[in-house]
Amino acid sequence: ENTAGAAAALAHRQRSRGKHKPQLQHENEEKLRANTFPSLFPTGSRTNSQSLMTYCTCESYDFDLLLKALQKERVAAVYFAEVIHISIPKTAHAFSSAPSGKDQTNVSDEGDVFFFKDGCVVFWDVPPDDMTAVLDWLEPYQIGSHQRSAVVEDYSEIAYFQYGHQAGILPSGELVVSIGNQNWARTQILEKIAFSYGIQRSVKVSVMECMADSLIDSLKHIPDILTEKRALKMDQRSVMKVMGRLLALRSLINLHLPLGETPEAYWEEPWLEELYHKMSRELDLTARIRTLNRKLDYAHQVVEVLRTDISEKHHTRLELIIIGLIAIEVLF
Repeated sequence: ENTAGAAAALAHRQRSRGKHKPQLQHENEEKLRANTFPSLFPTGSRTNSQSLMTYCTCESYDFDLLLKALQKERVAAVYFAEVIHISIPKTAHAFSSAPSGKDQTNVSDEGDVFFFKDGCVVFWDVPPDDMTAVLDWLEPYQIGSHQRSAVVEDYSEIAYFQYGHQAGILPSGELVVSIGNQNWARTQILEKIAFSYGIQRSVKVSVMECMADSLIDSLKHIPDILTEKRALKMDQRSVMKVMGRLLALRSLINLHLPLGETPEAYWEEPWLEELYHKMSRELDLTARIRTLNRKLDYAHQVVEVLRTDISEKHHTRLELIIIGLIAIEVLF
């Protein structure tokens, strides 16, 4: 019953989307010191799950403030390559998919949460109640928050995993996290980060796809107007606004969030890089980014047509003004 209530609250709660204001950080720091932010972990029993859930909740997280908040909560946090990792203790220790025998002791009895600086959070083996609590707790540390309904319905992705002797991806698409190796706890965390990098980039691409679809929808009437030889009712300011949205989206995909590149942290770790690439291939990241850029190429062509039309109208208007001035000069 509690899980259903939390899921309902998670699906219907809304947050406005906007730009981050610099003074907000200082206000949040005061609230953090005054204990007005909610606690990270609620009391109550936990259940086991063998799934991982990824959400993109905002454009980015304020990592400095987030780390301060975790320190205040006395939660052990590890920072690695623009990722913050924390563990959530569990009360139950049954792992249905883990092999039996002595390797069972090499399975973590904690759920893992990974916060990515570009606004994504990945939950490994964390129940819905705790995920809802963490998402609520994260809100003060978000920059450019997405609406909660969009986060749950569009900006999320689920996958499943089990523990085995070698990390990889099964033909079914299920992930395998290794056990039985030396330094198994550290190895599992690094493997989970590698998988998480891939799936959180997939969710980030989903955000870009929604933004691109929204942009193209706003332009889809233009070809019909041109075909019917009707006048385009867009002024220069409106066209430049659309061009700004297009350039900002291209910049996010190819510059600020180079989604098609391997994370720098794995350049010197071939085994982790291979796990990341396996995840990227499983989620068709390269093909999706290529398709996304093709959509933006189409949008760019439409915007260029608008710019050309407005430029020609402007030149025609100038020519008429000049002709009028010449006529006045001749007559008077």
